Amino acid sequence: MKKVVYAAALTLTLALGACSETEQYSPQEILNQAMEETTELSSYYAEYKMNVDGEGSYTAKQWEHNGKIRIEMLDATGEETLTVNDGKTVTLYNPTLNSGSTYTVTDDMEGFVRPTLKEQAMQTLELIKDTHDISVGDSEKIAGRETYHLIAKAKEKGSLIGDIEIWVDKKTWMTLKTVSITEDMKLTMEFTKFEPDAKISADQFVLDLPADAAMETIDVTMPTQITASEAQKMLGDFLAFPASTGYELLTIEDMEVPETKEIALTYLKDGEPAFTLSVFIPTDTEPFSTDSAVKVHGQPAEITDEQFFKLLQWDEDGLRYGIILEDEELTFEEVLALTEQMEVIQ
Repeated sequence: MKKVVYAAALTLTLALGACSETEQYSPQEILNQAMEETTELSSYYAEYKMNVDGEGSYTAKQWEHNGKIRIEMLDATGEETLTVNDGKTVTLYNPTLNSGSTYTVTDDMEGFVRPTLKEQAMQTLELIKDTHDISVGDSEKIAGRETYHLIAKAKEKGSLIGDIEIWVDKKTWMTLKTVSITEDMKLTMEFTKFEPDAKISADQFVLDLPADAAMETIDVTMPTQITASEAQKMLGDFLAFPASTGYELLTIEDMEVPETKEIALTYLKDGEPAFTLSVFIPTDTEPFSTDSAVKVHGQPAEITDEQFFKLLQWDEDGLRYGIILEDEELTFEEVLALTEQMEVIQ
């Protein structure tokens, strides 16, 4: 599980892209320029080290060529993890345990495939360009290359990304060093070697696994979009939010969970994601506490109010309802008021 956490953190730390001379630009213009030209670096080899305070440290080697990726990661205990995405299949293998897993990459699996460094950069830049104050710091050489040093300070406390400092290669616009600080974690990543436009053999994206390796093939089932009528056939009558609430129903998806028949309804407000309504048949028989101070339609409800996850849940007529808040400005009080307008979906 820790490796998943580190991988998620790493998503916020690595690449920017390519740009021409930029001394004449403001920090924000530098970021904008990087976003526009970040697709030009299609091949590179890199070595980097990463440290998560209080959790552990890693060293890694990474090859990328035209979307294919190989990562060899070694933790402080000597345990190694290999990941290869050859464009068709993702393979994860642990030599110490001689085990791993594979799954097939399809066009509809964007959320299950690790983004390339350039794609990560685009996501990070989009996240910070409006939420952070960006300034220029003292530059230095990283991995023997001249860099720009950008400092991004979160405008609001508790920001998802927090404060970030990045050192960017002046020639290729690859991020060569990152220090990312949130309320509960500090992550430092620094390249020790970077070879842009490296000649990479196709063999790098082939894992020669031992014959006795315990490999699991994972069948990743993606949600499928369905109609309201199809959803009713799955669950019977269920409650949803009518258009009169001011929220637009974008999609209804079958989450492909046969045991619970879960569906997810995505709602927008002014064209932006507002919340997701989950409805399913619960497999547990333990009801929500009747002592709960929060009630929906007279039923006891439960609120989960964490920094990056906000959920309202209750059971009603054999179904479990869950509303996941996605709009940061939407409050539980507003959602509770909205539940009073719910109707059987038509």
